[in-house]
Amino acid sequence: MIALAMTTVGDETAAKKLAAALTQNRLAACVSIAPNISSSYWWNGAIETSAEWLLIIKTAPDKIAAIEALFKLEHPYDLPELIFREFNASADYEAWVKTSVIA
Repeated sequence: MIALAMTTVGDETAAKKLAAALTQNRLAACVSIAPNISSSYWWNGAIETSAEWLLIIKTAPDKIAAIEALFKLEHPYDLPELIFREFNASADYEAWVKTSVIA
């Protein structure tokens, strides 16, 4: 099993900084960045709309707690989005992910 996690940030600089922190700390085997998505959401009692950058994080399931801890320190949002799910993957891809996140 591998885990996919998602989060959003407000701009390319923040996306690249967070992706680098995740990979350099061996919390992610890969972080894919999708630019310029549009998000609508409730915030402080009002509906907001903003342009964001989506990060798709490929990792091992046992790294999710450490990713959450890193987000508390490094994520630019007051309430960082962290959505994750475990998935089956091909044996070779799963092995690569798990090898990549071993410190």
